Amino acid sequence: MNQLKTLRKERNISQADIADLLGIKPAAVSKYETGRVPLSEESIEKLCRMLNVSADELLGLSTPKDAKAEASMQSKVMGQIYPASVTMEDYLCTLLNTIAKQKKQMDQTVRNLHSCGIPTSTIARVTAIREDEILKLLERV
Repeated sequence: MNQLKTLRKERNISQADIADLLGIKPAAVSKYETGRVPLSEESIEKLCRMLNVSADELLGLSTPKDAKAEASMQSKVMGQIYPASVTMEDYLCTLLNTIAKQKKQMDQTVRNLHSCGIPTSTIARVTAIREDEILKLLERV
């Protein structure tokens, strides 16, 4: 049996709110909640977004505990490199921003070393940046 009624009540959402979302009459929501009428794929999709749950959770195939365990497992698989409260997208954006800042700092360090008269071959050896890349960087100045 689907978990629509339980999830709706946990979130203090009325049957009328669900009916508005699905474009149906409030009485029809009761039929969905009791399982007398099956949920359509479109309704499942809309309800999952509204209730912020997976289709499995909405349909009673998994519980929130299962979802948390799965997230915990994923975090362990990822080596716990980011906290569970951060989405993967946010984590990757932060990571890319950090890399971009470090790249800018490295570029500035290369320019500073060059301005001190240090040969590009030495800069390349110390920074592990190819000499041709250093020359391109210095041309952009």
